[in-house]
Parts: sequence; C-alpha cells; structure tokens
Amino acid sequence: MQLTMGEIGSTPPASTTTNAVGAIGLPIWLWIANRAENTIGPITRTASDGGLTVSATGTLNRVEWTLTDANGTTVGAITCDGVNAPGTPYDGRDSAEPSPTCGFGADLNSSSGTLTLTGTAYWSVEWEGGEQAGQIDVPPQSKNTQIRIGELQMLVQD
Repeated sequence: MQLTMGEIGSTPPASTTTNAVGAIGLPIWLWIANRAENTIGPITRTASDGGLTVSATGTLNRVEWTLTDANGTTVGAITCDGVNAPGTPYDGRDSAEPSPTCGFGADLNSSSGTLTLTGTAYWSVEWEGGEQAGQIDVPPQSKNTQIRIGELQMLVQD
C-alpha cells in the first residue's frame, strides 16, 4: 500500500519553494497537498493465493502537526483527525479566516522567523480473510518543511 505522509501544503507555503512570508496573528492552513490513496486514504487492496483471499483497507486516522523554532522549541501543535485529517487546501479566501478543517488558529501563530513545520501521519490497516480479521498499526510517517513568519508593522502619520 505504501502508506505515507503526503507533501505538506500550508499558508504560508514552504519557504524552500517560494519567498512567501506569513504574518504573526494570521491563521495557518494545513493540508496534504498530493492527494492520493496512499496519502489520504482510504486505500483497499486484495490478494489471493492457494484459495485464500485477504482484503486490507488502510485509513488515515490523524495527522499531528508541530511548529518548532530555530532552537527546536515547539511553538505550536495541533492534531487533525478523522475526516479532517487531510485538511483543506487554501482556496484564496480572506487570509484571516481559519481553515474549516485543519490548521493553527491565529492565537497559535505568535512566533516570527523561519519555523519547521512537521506533519506526522498515523495510519491503521483493517484486514480480513480466511474467516479471520485484525488490525495492523502502521509506524508513524513524518515529513517537514520550513515556513517563514514575519511581523507586520504599521506606521500612522498625521
């Protein structure tokens, strides 16, 4: 099944691919960008041999997201589970609106600088065949990227 943590999608996008900078106090949307059976599930496979057929279905149970600063200190953590685990890709709406499914709220976005965003996917596999059934817990799968957060400052002149 090759179950994995998919590519990370976020607002702001990864600083390794763009010069984008997010702002302190705005929500950070999180999602799995390369959606496929093996990145968001469910995924079902069946195999037969010698008159025995076994079917297995992999389900993405949750994604745990952490933001860490340059010192390795966790500055934010959130878990998105069930149907919300894959998140919702940002669609260009008002950047002050939080993600409807998965992300850091504005209150959790309070650190500036280059931050490491890590997503860890937790999968389980349910199987049945030969009049038996069971569950296989899959080791967690992680990916990380860098995002940049800056501070907006305003100058008011009379």
